[in-house]
Amino acid sequence: MQPTLRPCALRSRCAFSSARGVPSGRRAPAPCRAGPLGEDVLQRLKAAEEEAARLRKELAAAQAGTAGAKVAEDPLSTSKPIRIDSVDNRETLFGGGPRTAWLSEKDVEFFSGPAAAREEDAATQAPEYQSTLQRRLLIGGVLGLGLGAFALIPTEALQPKPSKPMYFYLTPILRIQDLLVECRAIIEDADWAQLRQALARIEGPPNNVRQNLDSIIPLIPNAKDAVKARELAIDLYEYLNSLDYQQYYDAMPRRTISGAQNLEYAKFSLSALKAAQDKLADLLALIPRDQLQLARDQIAAGY
Repeated sequence: MQPTLRPCALRSRCAFSSARGVPSGRRAPAPCRAGPLGEDVLQRLKAAEEEAARLRKELAAAQAGTAGAKVAEDPLSTSKPIRIDSVDNRETLFGGGPRTAWLSEKDVEFFSGPAAAREEDAATQAPEYQSTLQRRLLIGGVLGLGLGAFALIPTEALQPKPSKPMYFYLTPILRIQDLLVECRAIIEDADWAQLRQALARIEGPPNNVRQNLDSIIPLIPNAKDAVKARELAIDLYEYLNSLDYQQYYDAMPRRTISGAQNLEYAKFSLSALKAAQDKLADLLALIPRDQLQLARDQIAAGY
């Protein structure tokens, strides 16, 4: 708080107001005169004001020096800049923030150097820096070529080979072939409930057509035959799914089906059955003969 000067009140305290008067029986005091005491007080007040002005100047200079020291110690003013404009580098409780892009700033800096470096900087022209940059670019190129070559590998080639021999998986496939022969009579009789039970045994246990065919195809010796067998297996799955007319017709299961509708559904299911049998026969033609014979022996033995 800055001290302020107030005028001397000695004269106002010495004289009484004429309107108030003097009490009776008392003698009015003599008026005060400005003497050596008043001059001394004024000089002291002037000296105090000069001292206060001097202290204010020193305080302002000290505050300016403190602010300059804080700016010099600020980490943001150092030579190495801190990138704070990226969501990938936001600080969280467990470290860096989540990656929102497939290529972050750190990935770019790995190949191009730190963000503080510029083309005109002398550090970027140093041999050590150039060798580091070339090494990083070489690593990136090799990794890119490796990922591209890995993407060209077929997914089937990455799958592990089945542990059991081929005839073990062929045995349920041959049982499915016999079940399809029985399905013809079931479809002609329009016994749709029994047909669905037969399809459940084909698609699920104990025969599991999809699982067993997926195990047979990797065991085919010829690669071209294996590719063709996979295509035939996909068509076989589609035709087996078409045996149930409810998969393609908008039919209500609880409603009584008329004779004309049964005839239409049976015709559709029989055509799907014929196509499924043909696809399965073509697929079995790609299997080695010795493995087919071993599978037939297993069925003859009651497996």
